Amino acid sequence: MGMNWKRGIRLALVFGLCFLGGRGFGRLEEAVLTSGEKGGRLAILIDDFGYHGEGTAEMLALPIPFTAAVMPFSKCTEADGAAIRQAGKEIFIHMPMESLTGKREWVGEKGVFRNMNAAEIRARVEEAISVLPDAKGMNNHMGSAIMEDEASLSAVMEVLQEKGVMFVDSVTTANSLGQKIAVQKGVLFLGRDVFLDSTDDVAEVKKNLRKAAEIALEKGNALAIGHVGPEGGMVTVQAIQELIPELEAAGITFVTVSELAK
Repeated sequence: MGMNWKRGIRLALVFGLCFLGGRGFGRLEEAVLTSGEKGGRLAILIDDFGYHGEGTAEMLALPIPFTAAVMPFSKCTEADGAAIRQAGKEIFIHMPMESLTGKREWVGEKGVFRNMNAAEIRARVEEAISVLPDAKGMNNHMGSAIMEDEASLSAVMEVLQEKGVMFVDSVTTANSLGQKIAVQKGVLFLGRDVFLDSTDDVAEVKKNLRKAAEIALEKGNALAIGHVGPEGGMVTVQAIQELIPELEAAGITFVTVSELAK
């Protein structure tokens, strides 16, 4: 009897939100109706901290837990890191890695490149960790070339295993060896489910965020990646801020990436 009462309240809430939110809530409503009472956990990983890009302060003011991925060798690495800690958010290292496309300078001089030997890669990754010693994990900035290169990626993963740092594959290539090498080296691993932004359309970011929520409700967990700065910034902040009540009502619990991995 108690469970039927709770379900009735839940369905009424979903109906009300659907009515208020319009057709955009439709697919998420279906996920709620089939998810029972268990809900789902959603971790949002926000890339490109370290440049104090657009939306940095506003993102850190969001009233939910999320993980901030900081470029380790950038002009505002220290300042952004301090702001993230002050805001009580979790820190990751957003490690620059060579890409199959684009210019080398987009990665920066202090990245991981295929022409580096294992010792050089180890030194670069250790340096990044020394800059952000409280980082709970690392994910790749660009990096499609490294994520497909077994020798280079193995050198990265060996350091992470020794330091007890987890790895998130941003999935910048469909041919990523991230999970395979992480398993081989004993590194805690998660892969990105949804990219939220790289658009100036708030409605598109909301669509992607709802997609991530649907995955979380269906599978129990989901990981979405967004950005501060030109790839996301205030557009992404606005989309997340406006959808928090809707997603929480649908059964979503926001968590950090390290919490998602537990």
